[in-house]
Amino acid sequence: MNKELRIKDEGEHPNSSRKASFGRPWVIIIATLLIFFASQFAAALIVSIGLAILRPDSSIFELLEQSAPIQFFYVLTAESLVVALTVLIVKKWHKRSLKSIGFGRWPQWRDLTKALGGAAAFYGLLIISSILITVLLPDLDTEATQDVGFGTLNSSLDQVLAFTALVIFPPIGEETLMRGYLYSGLRAYWRFVPAMLVTSVLFGIAHLRTGGPDVTLWIAGINTFLLSIILVYLRERSGALYAPMLVHAANNLIAFGVHFR
Repeated sequence: MNKELRIKDEGEHPNSSRKASFGRPWVIIIATLLIFFASQFAAALIVSIGLAILRPDSSIFELLEQSAPIQFFYVLTAESLVVALTVLIVKKWHKRSLKSIGFGRWPQWRDLTKALGGAAAFYGLLIISSILITVLLPDLDTEATQDVGFGTLNSSLDQVLAFTALVIFPPIGEETLMRGYLYSGLRAYWRFVPAMLVTSVLFGIAHLRTGGPDVTLWIAGINTFLLSIILVYLRERSGALYAPMLVHAANNLIAFGVHFR
């Protein structure tokens, strides 16, 4: 197949006006990192200040680990800031519409069908990669689990809060930033494959430390890299972020069920 994949909501060929308005690839990458770290830091600061006022005699880290409502508020704040900062930069700095990052239309039924195909493709890749890892990297810990932040769920409300914070919020925030802003910005300059690979490598690296502060979770990095390949492909083919969000949410749902079984 010789015809290159194209982003359908922006036309066939990335032209000079698109390049000028999005900026060079290194600018997009740095802006993406700044949005991510600034959102995490601001959310932690807001939660810390609130807890210092309301619970001055308690350990902030213990409350984050033991309180589902507090952890929910932290995730809500962080993901909301990711979306808000991304939208602000796209509209005010790059002078682009939200169409340029995958919000050019309302969700359609075809997004669901593409998501189903994408989910099947991802788990097919996951099975193949698991076999290869077992053969080529037998010492790699494939049983290690991510630290999702919700250490204790004491009630049905806690379960609902954890579900919302882990299954609903991250697909919205992460897809807006990674497949929306980062990939679209890189795609304006590069062909599909290099833009996809850089986006997916950065997405995988971001999950390497999800096993805890002193743990490098290689299996999480590999799995999220593979997931991102599928998500980027869906973004490219559908011209929107809805199919990637659905696959991302489905994957988080399965992980949620396994983690809290």
